Amino acid sequence: PEVAGAIVGLAAYNGIYLDLRLHPLIYRFLIQRTILVTFDDLRAVHPTLHRSLASLRTAADIRTLGLSWKVSLPGADEELDLSGGTAGSSEGFIESSADAERFSSAYAEAVVIGAMRPHIEGFVKTAVACMAVGRAFSLCTAHDLELLLCGLPNIACFKDMERSCKYANGFTAASPTIRLFWQVVHGMSEVMKRKLLLFCTGCDRVPILGLKALDFVIARSSAASDHLPTANTCVNQLNLPEYETLEVTRNRVYASLEHHSGFGFA
Repeated sequence: PEVAGAIVGLAAYNGIYLDLRLHPLIYRFLIQRTILVTFDDLRAVHPTLHRSLASLRTAADIRTLGLSWKVSLPGADEELDLSGGTAGSSEGFIESSADAERFSSAYAEAVVIGAMRPHIEGFVKTAVACMAVGRAFSLCTAHDLELLLCGLPNIACFKDMERSCKYANGFTAASPTIRLFWQVVHGMSEVMKRKLLLFCTGCDRVPILGLKALDFVIARSSAASDHLPTANTCVNQLNLPEYETLEVTRNRVYASLEHHSGFGFA
């Protein structure tokens, strides 16, 4: 967990977007810089169980249910004592509404994190340390942090990318090959657009400020027109040979996006 936390923290610190699938609670733990679980957090993980435990808190006479502090959680081999050694009676049964509230909160925490607490704490502690966050970090929400780490979830308008694009090695916005390239791009499906981002930048996520923040560069390649485009992902640069027709441009670009894995320059 500490290694995973270091990867996440360093990625955030260096502005590198990750294709990360974390539960919103993990992002909240990162914002809080500690592991604090509430009863309401169970609703996001197990809504049916949350409703059942919530009904215990409003039971007319909790003693008639004969509930014990010792429970068997799904997947656990041994019983877990949720009383923490302070059961309401010598028999270890729940006898009051206060007991029911404490029992439901302890049950929720056990279900949400349980024995994973040390691993989650190690992940959070290392990630926050590598982010080198300041006081303003506490102003972020869990959703803000997810956007910071993963970028925007949806593909934005590629017109923004075209307007902010820079050209090198003889290309300009008016070059015939450039016009053909953007015509191909605007006709792509979302899947192919993500592949284009991955090919050119090393990540298929959209920056939090949109595609205009990519600093995308298209440079004229000296390779012949029968060669495929290449990319320098470290500087978000696409190296494009001078293709002369729309069909050739589409075929070469699509071929590079579909078969680039394993090539050093892609």
